[in-house]
Amino acid sequence: MAQTVQDGLRNLDAERYNAAETIFKQLASTAPSAENYYYLGYFYLNLQDEEGKVSSADLEKAKDAFTKGTALDAKKPDPLNRVGLATVKLLSGDRAGAKADFDLIKKDTKNKNADVIFRIGEAYSLSAKVNDPAEAVTNIQAALDLQKVKNNPDYYIAMAKAYLIKNDGGAAMTALENAANMGQKLAKIKTLMGRVWYQGKQYQKAEGFFNEAIAADPEYAPAYYYLSLLYTTFGKFNKAKENALLALKKSEATAAEKLRYIKLAFASKDYDGALSVLNEIFDAEKDPIKYRLKGYIQTEKGECAEAVKNITEFLNKAEKERHLASDWGMLGRAYACIKDDANKKLNDSLSIINMDIAIEKGDSTFDYNGAIINNYKAAKNWPKVAERLEKYISTSKKGGNATDYYNLADAYMRSRNFIKADTVYSKAIELYKDTWMFPYIQKARAKQYALGNTVDSTFSAAPLYEKYITVSTDAMKADVKNAKYFSEAYGYLGYKALLVEKNPAKATEYMNFALKYDPTNTKAQQVLQSINGGTTPPAGGTTPPNNNSPNGGAQPKN
Repeated sequence: MAQTVQDGLRNLDAERYNAAETIFKQLASTAPSAENYYYLGYFYLNLQDEEGKVSSADLEKAKDAFTKGTALDAKKPDPLNRVGLATVKLLSGDRAGAKADFDLIKKDTKNKNADVIFRIGEAYSLSAKVNDPAEAVTNIQAALDLQKVKNNPDYYIAMAKAYLIKNDGGAAMTALENAANMGQKLAKIKTLMGRVWYQGKQYQKAEGFFNEAIAADPEYAPAYYYLSLLYTTFGKFNKAKENALLALKKSEATAAEKLRYIKLAFASKDYDGALSVLNEIFDAEKDPIKYRLKGYIQTEKGECAEAVKNITEFLNKAEKERHLASDWGMLGRAYACIKDDANKKLNDSLSIINMDIAIEKGDSTFDYNGAIINNYKAAKNWPKVAERLEKYISTSKKGGNATDYYNLADAYMRSRNFIKADTVYSKAIELYKDTWMFPYIQKARAKQYALGNTVDSTFSAAPLYEKYITVSTDAMKADVKNAKYFSEAYGYLGYKALLVEKNPAKATEYMNFALKYDPTNTKAQQVLQSINGGTTPPAGGTTPPNNNSPNGGAQPKN
């Protein structure tokens, strides 16, 4: 059966590119008309990557088709093919040249050819990478005003895409509603409606429209593709995996479609499925992206040494403009998980270097800073942990939260920088707003550890221990996990009562509380014995009174 331009466009809309190309090439070959050459060139302009870029090879094919279309009538070259040639200029980066050509074409057609003006407007919204949405809207609206029979949904679809580039979801939805009212291309229109809501993070509404698109045409692959992205955003990875597979099955099983499936499967954490399909095309695929994909998958699967080789291969073979910040981040993650004790120090260093590059390049897909900190923690390099946390807090847009400050103070404690720990615990206490009491204990300890062998005759940590006791709830006091901290607090305050306030009765009360919470508190026992024996315990030394913690005043362990 003879194929028509509309058959080709239906396949193009559904991203069945092989089928569409076959139809357009056959039409141009068997019936070399201006229209058929135009749509062959138009097909190649729509072969864009995820960044909206058309390859130089496809731009050349488009140019060749449009040139043939204009050559059919040397005296009056077909205006649509002239628009096509100007669009090639636009997508090649020659905006000024394209604009001059578009203006001349409109002048030559006396600004009265609706299809010409529409295609000029569409050219400005065809690519997410090279575009001018304001020009697109102006021209498409002018074309709509010229239309005698307003039955072409493509005008409104192109306008919606322009508004999507402008991130104007309301205007995009209005344009799509106008397109939907014509009762044509509903699967494409509903999918675009879903994309508007998805871009606006209205995920439930987006899901509804994607499902409506599938109901309108169960073979429409793009709807399954966006559903997979949506479910990945939700964290519903099983559903994401199912729809990724359906997107592959409903499209053509070309290498390009398989690559797209691999990306979807990877995002939905179906690493085995992604790797299986990647291995099918790996040897034949020329695009170095195969190395990136394989390296990413291998990192997630823990095959880290091989991952390093593949990601490095991608960085070596791909043009620099194709490098992503996440490439360096994933390379750093791969180095971090290599099981090679002999080279662990080197691998850890390379891991940190590459993750720092990812941070510097602005990759926010992974908590690289947290991974670097954990690396330093595993090596017990607490000064580096503190350094990283300080940098994170100072550069974070929101600043550090209570947990960040507590972890920083803890790193200072383990680094033996007790003065800084004391200061930072104050900030953590302020941010926790008494929802967690342990920082009071830690700040009290930091004050004592900072003294070393010096006797703190004023018992400067006393207000912190008092606050810990008075603000703690009955439930906190009843929790056995907190018993040693209450014993510590009462023991310290008991020393103060005895040595500073000269109040044996109060000291006895506090020490009894200390023993109530921890009967093994030997220092509390010793103080009670000295009080009962009429003697005063020694003030000074490396333990009491300045270090009355449950572990006998020992500094924190690494």
